[in-house]
Amino acid sequence: MSMNEATAGHEKVNIDLQGVPETLLWPLWNRGAEQKRREPLLADPMAADLLERIDYDFWSNFGAPNAGHVIRGRIMDDIVREWLGRNENGTVISLGEGLDTQFWRVDNGFMKWISVDLPESIDMRLRLLPKVERMQTVSGSALATSWLDAAPKGEPVFIMMAGLLMYFQENEVRNLFYRIADHFPPGTELFFDAIPPWLSRKTMSKKGWYVTKTYKAPHMPWGIRYNELEQLLILHPSYRIKKQLTYADPYPERMRPYCYLVKISWLKNRLAPWMAHLAID
Repeated sequence: MSMNEATAGHEKVNIDLQGVPETLLWPLWNRGAEQKRREPLLADPMAADLLERIDYDFWSNFGAPNAGHVIRGRIMDDIVREWLGRNENGTVISLGEGLDTQFWRVDNGFMKWISVDLPESIDMRLRLLPKVERMQTVSGSALATSWLDAAPKGEPVFIMMAGLLMYFQENEVRNLFYRIADHFPPGTELFFDAIPPWLSRKTMSKKGWYVTKTYKAPHMPWGIRYNELEQLLILHPSYRIKKQLTYADPYPERMRPYCYLVKISWLKNRLAPWMAHLAID
């Protein structure tokens, strides 16, 4: 069933979210707005439809659309599609995915999907997105252990952690990475993104980070520099880095002038948000 069929005849849905759950609307805004470009970097018509369905002042809260979430979505999709090419019947576990429509963007007709998120976010998914037999939802924090038990035994698993870890404390992030490596077998793969410490400090300051005049981002306690990934992963010997890149690396033409700054190593390490694709060996 298409999104148009699922939403036809419905009135706009009022969104009453605050704090971290409200952030699910931010990447949705950028992905949906991307669909108006002549050649969108990420094909996500469902996101555009959701913008029409939801009663929320996206522009006032998040400002002019930017390419960051779009680039992240494109990289995520490319990595998962390649993984599904090797694991046709595999399971993707998406932690804290909000209203991401990645399932429909990468679906091969065989994979299974487990969406793990806070109760408010799961409620939004159930209200706004089509029901799919191969998709399961788990309501709760990614820091809880319930989703680990929901994962299938003896089957390949890909764990998605996009736009999630920055909202945790450093010790919580480290414990999560350790539990994942300790629980899942070799062959498991992961994707996550991270912000640099300077941005984390800005969100945690007395003034906070005002994205616009009306929207203040929630606290993001965890920040890590680009060149500190290996130091993080020494907590478990099973991790291997498959790919690490800044948001400017894959499509520099969409990230000017930021793309010029990351060519300087010390600036990249100090300033750049980044993404990583890991494997458990």
